[in-house]
Amino acid sequence: MNQNTKMTAAGRKRMIEERRRSSSVWRVIHWLGSMQLALILLATIALACAVATFAESGFSAKIARAYIYKAPWFQLWLVVLCINLFAVTITRWPWLRKHTGFIITHYGIIILLVGAMVGMNTGFEGNVTLRKDAPPISRVVTSRSVIQLESPADSYLYIAAFDADLAKPSAKRPRQFPVPGTQLKIVADDYAPSLLREPKLVASENADAAPGALLRIHSARMGQTHDIALHAKSQPFNDFFGMAEIRIAAGLPKIEPAGPTETRMVFAKFAPISEGGTPGVIVRLSEDGEKVSIFGEDGHGAAYPRKEAMNQPLTEAGATVVIEKFWPDFSMKDGKPVSVSDQPNNPAVLARITPLSPEGKPHQRPRLDIRVDNDRLDYQVARAGHVTATGTVKAGESFPLGWADWTAEVVSVSGASALVHDVKPGAAHGMEAPVPGFRAALEGPDGRRGPARWVESGEVIGLTDGRNVVRIGYGLETRPLPFSVRLVRFDVPRDEGAETPSNFLATVEFQDAKTGATKTGVAKMNHPASYPGTLLANITGFNYKFSQAEWNPRNLEETTLQVLYDPGWLLKWIGSLAICIGIAIQFYWKPKSRHS
Repeated sequence: MNQNTKMTAAGRKRMIEERRRSSSVWRVIHWLGSMQLALILLATIALACAVATFAESGFSAKIARAYIYKAPWFQLWLVVLCINLFAVTITRWPWLRKHTGFIITHYGIIILLVGAMVGMNTGFEGNVTLRKDAPPISRVVTSRSVIQLESPADSYLYIAAFDADLAKPSAKRPRQFPVPGTQLKIVADDYAPSLLREPKLVASENADAAPGALLRIHSARMGQTHDIALHAKSQPFNDFFGMAEIRIAAGLPKIEPAGPTETRMVFAKFAPISEGGTPGVIVRLSEDGEKVSIFGEDGHGAAYPRKEAMNQPLTEAGATVVIEKFWPDFSMKDGKPVSVSDQPNNPAVLARITPLSPEGKPHQRPRLDIRVDNDRLDYQVARAGHVTATGTVKAGESFPLGWADWTAEVVSVSGASALVHDVKPGAAHGMEAPVPGFRAALEGPDGRRGPARWVESGEVIGLTDGRNVVRIGYGLETRPLPFSVRLVRFDVPRDEGAETPSNFLATVEFQDAKTGATKTGVAKMNHPASYPGTLLANITGFNYKFSQAEWNPRNLEETTLQVLYDPGWLLKWIGSLAICIGIAIQFYWKPKSRHS
């Protein structure tokens, strides 16, 4: 470097110092771009990220997002960091060629942070469950918990962010929510991670009175107990976790087989005796009567322990086989099959074989139908289109369901009743997912509160102070979409020769809300479907991506897709690219010195 360059550099340095001393604006710019401020900001952000990582691994990602990543103070800190990065580039003005990499790197970081904040505040991630032949859906369920208030002043619905699990209300630290347009407020003073709904039948003479029954379904083998409420008007059907149908009606239905069914007596030592005929399905019983084998003519099938297979639907060789009865020492007495001893001298089983539908599904699920006659209950149990048990019971009595060792106990029964629920804290039973909630009461202008009630997640209840009624709901926020989406079909191809899924293919149809134009997309494993899906939408990030999230093996006509919308996507990519280019320039591009 020659003397002129040295003088130029020295003069430039004096010029920068002179404007810093003489201008208050430049003093502020230099302070905002100082290394001391940068170190404070970076140290605080690094500490916050470390705490967030600990909170995420030790507690949950929701806590880390709520108290750090999405907290107003953290985002304010990022804004100040962007100002610091911008100010430090201004302090170098006028820029020289050697500052190129430095400037690009700092502006890349700013663009990256802005993109992250845009995506965090305007984008969202949610889920949508689609069912084939169901109406299109135009709303997405997000992970953000909110409360919804219906003001009696204008009957308008107001939404406010509130996560009772994070900001647990208590008697010492209650949470208050003013009711817009009124002097009322809702006071939440307790939280429960799991709430139980205890159904009760209350004698009623109102118009909604109808027959009802409370059943307690129990399995000692699985260690599970489930209380099921059935009411002819308000709750006539229970799906029993997708495994069976339980219904209440004015009369017991006539059950008809949905397909040809064969009844086959299978002996360990003799040829089987059958009524009907299901070609291609072979059922065999071991000599000791402890193992049942089911296979097709091609030799493919499986063997099951007989005790575990009793009254269980076994799907093999294109049919559903149910082993209904077992005799260790079979014999006929008075025209009826009996066992003359407990020894396996002549083992035999009664097998009911029902071919699968062309789609590979059982024709009918097990079902329990009940009819209430004053204080009695008539029941009918059916499987694969055949009635397996009937009877009449009263409160306190039990009867077997024929589904493994499941039994049903009649807790209460009423011919004219209303179904109500008592909500209180308690652990969830069996396969039921815990439902969180909080306790709340409506407080009037005079400070008096009405009766407190538990507000369950996903439910809407009414609170009163004696004069006013405010409806309040609690649950996950739903976001509207500018289009609708429906499931056309859902396919689960399998690995050759196995039942392991090789892919998940959800064919969906999008329809624009304004123009009505439709577009079809396929969400595959590691390959989302997107809308609008154009090149511009993909580049800018103004694009909705639908990825496979969950599926129901028992129902291939529904699927759950994850929805991602990130309008800050382009800014994050531009910022990341600028950082890489700036660092490369600083390390690998050296401007040539100019010699006079």
